[in-house]
Amino acid sequence: MPRVPLTMPKMSMTMEFGTIVEWLVDEGAEVHQGDAVLVVTTDKVDMDVEAMTDGVLVQKLATDGDEVPVGEPIGYIESETDDLLGDLFAPGGDTPEEAGPPEVGTGPEPDAVAPAESDEVAPAPTGDALQPESEAGHPRPRAVPLARKLAQEAGIDLATVTPTGPTGTIRARDVRAAIEAAAAAPAPAAAPVQPVEAAQPATAAQAPAAPATGELLGDAKTRRMRVATAKALEASALIPQFTAYRTLDLSRLAVARKASLSGVSWTTILVRAYAMTLREYPALNGYWVGTGVQPNGHVGVALAVDTPVGLLAPVLRDPDKLSIRALNDAIKALAASVKGGQIDPDSLSGGTGTVSNLGKFGIDRFNALLTPPQATALSLGAVGPRPVFDAEASVRARIGCDVGLTIDHRVADGADAARALQTVQDILDDPFLLLG
Repeated sequence: MPRVPLTMPKMSMTMEFGTIVEWLVDEGAEVHQGDAVLVVTTDKVDMDVEAMTDGVLVQKLATDGDEVPVGEPIGYIESETDDLLGDLFAPGGDTPEEAGPPEVGTGPEPDAVAPAESDEVAPAPTGDALQPESEAGHPRPRAVPLARKLAQEAGIDLATVTPTGPTGTIRARDVRAAIEAAAAAPAPAAAPVQPVEAAQPATAAQAPAAPATGELLGDAKTRRMRVATAKALEASALIPQFTAYRTLDLSRLAVARKASLSGVSWTTILVRAYAMTLREYPALNGYWVGTGVQPNGHVGVALAVDTPVGLLAPVLRDPDKLSIRALNDAIKALAASVKGGQIDPDSLSGGTGTVSNLGKFGIDRFNALLTPPQATALSLGAVGPRPVFDAEASVRARIGCDVGLTIDHRVADGADAARALQTVQDILDDPFLLLG
């Protein structure tokens, strides 16, 4: 009976790896085509992986927490369904039943350093002559990119790590196990105590073990969301950025919202004005590539949405090309699907700018950070009456909103931000421009 591999699916255009969240089916259980077999995640989005045929799940190749490259097998389903692909997926031309465990060759000496010019995992070669060579002439251990990264950061020699992946591939969990084993190993004989000022920084293997999962706040999904946010903000911190603030006058629009724009939210209006402005300023809609600004062929507004598990920013593609009411409906539907935990991973990519709105929380003004490689982010405060002085120096109320435009200083200057905010105001002063 043929075995059909269950592979890590590519759930978005930018996805390279997926993390196993939970197996929904035990080994030996019967599955049917379309059944959800396990849950995987790509940073912020959890998705079900379905069986592609009827059969029995006979083997799991990855466990909860493992990171697996797209296209790699994560399990096998034994099926009586005709397999038109035959043994195409079997390593080395053998069927999974015939293929024995991979032979582990002699790895490089402990002092040998494997080259780091590529983290790609090639298909399993046959014959010793096809094994990748290190600079020392020894076979280079096969490992997924994340495993190489973890080993490099922890100072772990991959040749000392026992692989558990297909065809002798070292997985991320194998490296983590090696790090834990090194941390738990008996300490060497005590050496003379160094003065504090001369002490060397501790390596990852010498550092105390990380706190147990039970000591961390939140469930596993919440922690994954915080890790993904942390990665984005760490990259954002490397960008020279500043924020220009302005109070937008919404008086004319407040009147229009009682007539031609009745039922349209302030968020929709401001998102459309922002998108129209990005369309007018290609540099602000582009991104820095080291030698200049690369323009984007579309406008993608990422709308920051507060969800039960954390912040998500689904992208509205070319929102300035939709009618105002179509955009209003699209924003409502997108926010509802995200908060309900149902979202296409592809909708989280393609943003060329971000809108973050904290007005509903009573916040008047805040600084929105950039999301690389986007060059701008627009923060929206609460919409409401603002005291202003008229020509006679009398105070009167005016409907307004404090906004902040954060820009990548490599892409544009302060004057460009000021001009962009003036363009936003010009659009808002003419409600007919927003009708679409």
